Amino acid sequence: MDYDFKIACEKDRFCKFVTDHGSYSHEEVHYLQNTILTKRLSRILYVSATLGIWSMLAAWVDLVVLPFIIIYTIALPGASYYPWLFPVVWTILNAIMKFFYIHQQLGDAVTLRDKVLAVFPYAGAAFLLKNWFVGDALLRGASLEYIKQQKKNMTNRLLSIFKK
Repeated sequence: MDYDFKIACEKDRFCKFVTDHGSYSHEEVHYLQNTILTKRLSRILYVSATLGIWSMLAAWVDLVVLPFIIIYTIALPGASYYPWLFPVVWTILNAIMKFFYIHQQLGDAVTLRDKVLAVFPYAGAAFLLKNWFVGDALLRGASLEYIKQQKKNMTNRLLSIFKK
């Protein structure tokens, strides 16, 4: 492993996780490190997690704000029908913002088609992850272990905040 590759792997959390895990052979570690760094998988994972959180926040708008606007428009006599435009504008603006976020974060790590499909509400994060897991059982296993470890770390951080 050359020096630049080693430094890049030390800076990448997923790559470092694979290196320090201990349950993979030397060849498997080298293969996983190479795949993680060349395909920018850590970045894709980060963007997928962000899109998942983004979808949860957008769900509140979809479940709380939009129904109130629709009820307001229908129930009040003489109400303007302009509030009906809000769901359309919200959906388009949300998709545009997601697209530019994905493009800015991932650049050429994913295709234009993948970027467009990743903006779909609630399914974008799953789409990016699905493409990542297809056809590579070793990468899938390492990824799921890494996600499990990150989830555990996040849970512990949140619990420590609440304990203080």
